[in-house]
Amino acid sequence: MKRDDSPTVKSLDRGLDILEYLAVAEQPPSFSRLLADIGIPRSSLCNLLNNLQARDFIARDRETDGYRLGSGLRRLARTAPKPSLRELVSPFLQQLSRDINETCGFYVRVKDAVEVVASAISTQALSYTMKTGARAPLYAVSAGKIVLAELEPAALNEYLGRVALVSATPRTVRSKTRLRQEILQIRTVGFAYSHEEFTPGITAMATAVRRGSTFVGVINVAVPTVRFTSARQSEFRDALRVAARAIGDALH
Repeated sequence: MKRDDSPTVKSLDRGLDILEYLAVAEQPPSFSRLLADIGIPRSSLCNLLNNLQARDFIARDRETDGYRLGSGLRRLARTAPKPSLRELVSPFLQQLSRDINETCGFYVRVKDAVEVVASAISTQALSYTMKTGARAPLYAVSAGKIVLAELEPAALNEYLGRVALVSATPRTVRSKTRLRQEILQIRTVGFAYSHEEFTPGITAMATAVRRGSTFVGVINVAVPTVRFTSARQSEFRDALRVAARAIGDALH
């Protein structure tokens, strides 16, 4: 978009240029450094700095007497709406999908199901589509099995005591003993799988996302089974581990 050259907009642009410069400056710059680097005329720069300082958007550094961002910006930031979980995780899913060229998603628990919060769809002709808001039973999908592996023993026993394992496909787990064994293995290795147990022809792999030590959700990849080879499984594991760590760091 081309900037409007009217004086009012130009002054606003210049003020924002100052704030952006200060935000990335390694040391609080002096007036002469700002004058040389930003290219604003001396009189205009002096007026803008005075105005920004009067509104607490910038301040003078006590040690260097240079300029730094002020408390007024922090007050504005506190009132700004926080990004949704979907907005926070989507860039990481997009990057993961580009890295492995497969579909991936982020899930949270909703009662006895997991729900897709966000997804990134593979550009390959043969790919799986995850729709935001879609839900699946905990026992039938890789993300759900991660949730089950996070449960305390009493909560897991309560879940297994009341849930009915209804087949979504011929490969859906129907044995609670087998499901419990699988959960124990997931706790050991940190990854869960769904081998065509919810969607025919699709194999999925998932791992937990944590904010510090707190479990916050699940990230997975869903791949046509014909592409889920041993070599790619190792690639998916590494990529999921990196993405889960990055999301967890971003959620702090």
